[in-house]
Amino acid sequence: MEFVHVATRTTDLDRAIAFYQALGLKLDHTRELTKNKATLAFMAKPGGGFAVELVYNWGKDTPYDGGERFGHFAFEVDDVEAEYARLLAAGGTDVGRPPAPLQGEGHRIAFVADPDGNWVELIER
Repeated sequence: MEFVHVATRTTDLDRAIAFYQALGLKLDHTRELTKNKATLAFMAKPGGGFAVELVYNWGKDTPYDGGERFGHFAFEVDDVEAEYARLLAAGGTDVGRPPAPLQGEGHRIAFVADPDGNWVELIER
């Protein structure tokens, strides 16, 4: 089994694309779903491996209810401090979990929210 992509909805496709580009993903392709009235943008890791599918439902400009629909994305990074700062500067939101070792020891992790409130975990191994 291979992880292919994860999908999340956005109210501002351009802003979401810019955020994931700041994370190091590239806009691989977009697709217009005229029947479903949506635009899909696939943000892929250079060299493949997985993608984040950003879904913009045409005319939906109010925030989606987070509820239980989504936990977080997780990305392994070389320098958690640098990535954390860069994502905050790129429009991410501080969610109160700055870079620190997981449970006080081991891998350093941090969380930041993307422009739509989805949490992104950064893991420095």
